[in-house]
Amino acid sequence: MAARRARRSPSKNRKQQPAADGGVQSAPLEPIDFVERELTRPDGSTVTVRVPVYPPFKLRDRKADERKKAS
Repeated sequence: MAARRARRSPSKNRKQQPAADGGVQSAPLEPIDFVERELTRPDGSTVTVRVPVYPPFKLRDRKADERKKAS
């Protein structure tokens, strides 16, 4: 019989670390609008929720970050 491998599940205490090279990060985004969606629950009832709409994405300015570090 083959030996079983241990399951590898993400640690609850482990936080995602940014890439060592700084990586590409998103700038903070604000919703541009809200839309209402009607969801149906398993019991058949419906609920209306407001969902934020965000722009596609915006990269954070890395040059501004480098200037802050140099200061």
